[in-house]
Amino acid sequence: LLSPLTILIFDKKTCEALKQKRTLLLLGNFLLLLSLSSLRAQDVHFSQYWNNPIDLNPALAGVAREDTRVFAAYKSQWSSVPVGYTTFSGAMDTKWESISNRKGYFGVGAIFTHDEAGDGDWSLNNLGGMISYTKQLGKGIFGGIGTQIGIGHRSFKLLNLTFDEQFNGEFFDPTLDNGEQFTDTETVFIDMGVGFNLHLQNDDQRTKLDVGVGLHHLNTPAQNFYSTSTIDLPMRKDFYAMGVLKITQQFDVLGNALLRFQDEYREIVLGSALRIHLNTKPTKELAFDIGANLRTGDAVLPYVGLLYHQWRFGFVYDINTSPFSAATNSNGGPEFVATYTFTKPRALGSKLCPLF
Repeated sequence: LLSPLTILIFDKKTCEALKQKRTLLLLGNFLLLLSLSSLRAQDVHFSQYWNNPIDLNPALAGVAREDTRVFAAYKSQWSSVPVGYTTFSGAMDTKWESISNRKGYFGVGAIFTHDEAGDGDWSLNNLGGMISYTKQLGKGIFGGIGTQIGIGHRSFKLLNLTFDEQFNGEFFDPTLDNGEQFTDTETVFIDMGVGFNLHLQNDDQRTKLDVGVGLHHLNTPAQNFYSTSTIDLPMRKDFYAMGVLKITQQFDVLGNALLRFQDEYREIVLGSALRIHLNTKPTKELAFDIGANLRTGDAVLPYVGLLYHQWRFGFVYDINTSPFSAATNSNGGPEFVATYTFTKPRALGSKLCPLF
């Protein structure tokens, strides 16, 4: 992903790796042309979207068997090239049930995301809160709607950056003036989104399906650093399906699909996994997942997961299959997700909503 900042700066490590002056100039012109045709930034994204659902859709806040979930996700991408990405996300959601309404409930949640790339520490910090409402529409059928509002902060640092004006015709000279006047190196914006979800489940408590759409950046917030230009973050549309099918007491089949659209960017992810239950006794539940996903035209994503009572762990490694694999040697990078869930104690028979 090339940001608008590429027009102005060159990555220091890339420059040092280039031994020929002519190559440096050709590369600079090439990056400039690419940036001029790609001025809109894309969102950060996690490969394990099914393990961090409220990042996918605010309507999924509180849609779980448990009362409260706490998520943490970490992704390192393309560390073998000079513009590696590091992404962290932390989130929490919980149910808010009403005694007077046994057929529906509210969900609330919060999510924080930090993303950073390159020698310029091109970064995004985003903090958002969400609220959802899920209502039972029929036996095993639930419909939900959610909304989210947050604040975003984008920034970069000049300390480790190099500029074309600092090339004196023979070599890079850091003492030369960079020729740029940066009035701002950070910008803050308001971000809004909505989502819709349909949840289907079976009485066995393990078979379930979520289908829905999340619409992010409805207000297309401006992210420009200069008042003379406007760079909007385009709306992102996520269409998904995530399900679990109980086959036997010991085995489940998991399946998921994601279609993501953002301006000219398209992403299609398809995957499945086998869940093996080693222990189903209450408070001692133990299972593990093994499977893979495919991000079409981009990467193969082997996946393993571990479930122990209130804990869920997931690990994916992106194996690049796109033309960029020539630079990464197919090493996209690892991604870890950890989830902790808990349920408030209740008197026997006092469960308010039949959502598993």
